[in-house]
Amino acid sequence: MAESHPSDLIGLDSNRVRSILLTIEEGIQVWDTDGVLVYANPATLAQLGDDGVPCVGRHWRWLASLSMPSGNDDRFPVGQVLAGAPSPEPALLQIGTEASGARWLRVNAHPLVDARGCITGAVSSSVDITQLVEQEQCLKRQVHFDTLTGLPNRTLFSDRLDQALAHTRRHGQNLAVCLLDLDGFKAVNDILGHPAGDQLLREVAARLHDTLRGDDTAARLGGDEFALLIGDLKTAGQCEQVIKRVLDTLGAPYLIAGAEVHVTASIGVTLFPGDTMDPDQLLRHADQAMYKAKQAGKNRFSIFDPTLESRARANQSLVRKIEQALERHEFTLHYQPKVDCRAGRVVGLEALIRWNHPVLGLRMPGEFLPLIEHEDVIVHLGDWVMEEALQQQQRLRDAGHDLVISVNIAARQLLRRQFAEQLESLLQRDGADRLEIEILETAALEDIGTVGSLITHFQQRGIRFALDDFGTGYSSLVHLKRLAANVLKIDQTFVRDMLDDPGDLAIVQGVVGLAGAFRRDVVAEGVEDMEQIRRLLELGCDVMQGYGISRPLAPERLLPWLEAFRPDPQWHIPPTTWAAGTSLRH
Repeated sequence: MAESHPSDLIGLDSNRVRSILLTIEEGIQVWDTDGVLVYANPATLAQLGDDGVPCVGRHWRWLASLSMPSGNDDRFPVGQVLAGAPSPEPALLQIGTEASGARWLRVNAHPLVDARGCITGAVSSSVDITQLVEQEQCLKRQVHFDTLTGLPNRTLFSDRLDQALAHTRRHGQNLAVCLLDLDGFKAVNDILGHPAGDQLLREVAARLHDTLRGDDTAARLGGDEFALLIGDLKTAGQCEQVIKRVLDTLGAPYLIAGAEVHVTASIGVTLFPGDTMDPDQLLRHADQAMYKAKQAGKNRFSIFDPTLESRARANQSLVRKIEQALERHEFTLHYQPKVDCRAGRVVGLEALIRWNHPVLGLRMPGEFLPLIEHEDVIVHLGDWVMEEALQQQQRLRDAGHDLVISVNIAARQLLRRQFAEQLESLLQRDGADRLEIEILETAALEDIGTVGSLITHFQQRGIRFALDDFGTGYSSLVHLKRLAANVLKIDQTFVRDMLDDPGDLAIVQGVVGLAGAFRRDVVAEGVEDMEQIRRLLELGCDVMQGYGISRPLAPERLLPWLEAFRPDPQWHIPPTTWAAGTSLRH
């Protein structure tokens, strides 16, 4: 078929039309009613990458077939015009040819009609907007992708997380949200420099991209922190397999700046729908799990447990209630006497805290202290206990009873630097020379060097120390010499069953003997009846406390009890049956 010229179709001077079509940068194409191209100006050939393949004589579907991706016939404007659409929307087409590569064209088309209004063909125009599209894509990449690694950034990760949650809900599967932090990255930056650190981050990103499945997401959130989305999981076991593969891949050596570099990763994981639907909460929970992985030794993963989190939230609520109770003066101290049963006299008091709850009544320490042992409020509570106990001691002294008073100190308070400063202040202000501090043996072993130095220093200032629940620690004999406490308190669990359990009796005998060998005083806790008292006296343990002597007494009942105290005649043990032992020396 012979090529027509546009002037033949539009009735203009041929030279003028030719001149216009040769000079304009916009591509112009003319199509007949069958959709065959009858004219294309030079700009069209340039846009299509004139590779010697003739355009004229081809059907419009040929041009549509060049579009990437293919299958855009239904939105190609020429086809719509010839089908009767008066003025279709412009189409944005990505055209690919071997000569020109990928180019973006905006194509418009309009019908050609004769004097009777019948369609005689179509004219289309194409404008090359490749540069504009690439600029927009570049800006989009900057907004949504990390410039260093090319991975999605925090913004895009957030969008993908929303989409993944919706997809997971629809299909009833599991989604793993993970936070990943590199172990040892700072050392690479410090030793090899920031360019080496950047290269390492790019290598890590590449390994993550290659390790994850195509539908999963790896993103860089900033610094050496990455996030992962692992979807379409049927079981938690599948997630663990993927995470282990990631850990193994990232743990392999890197060649950075000519040096072999080793880094590992700590990964925190939370699973939906087991966890919340809220994206921010999921990330916070993954971050908490990642922190646990680092605490556990790094180069590992930890999966968030919503049950533990719920328990922690409930615990935080109770912590706040205890803080408020302290502010409202709801706590009180009861005092349990310590009696030297051989000498028949009261030698001390142990201060025991109670919570006078406005609704639940008097609550025992075992109901609330274990829940706050790692919270700062236990330090404030311990400060209050010492202050209150010393005030009670002074009131008793004014009434003629000069007794050692014991207070229990939690490990969190004991190991704080401010604790020594507080004791110094008490000594200077109140002359706390008859104060005894009871320390759990297990708490002392958390930092035996610090506790040992503290004991030695303040013993020289007149303060006494007791190791509470002695015998329950796993290394009592090894560390007893370094923990030069004045008193060993035999744990009540051994005292309670010593008459029926030979093993418990042997432990009680052992502690009494140990106290004698190391020249320590010894106190038996939890004494409940006369038979226990007499057996302890036979073993050489003279000082005791427990319900068999007196229950803990409220402050208003303490002085009357002391005034009325008389030793029980049954405590007398003939001298021939005494075993070598010690008693409190004052």
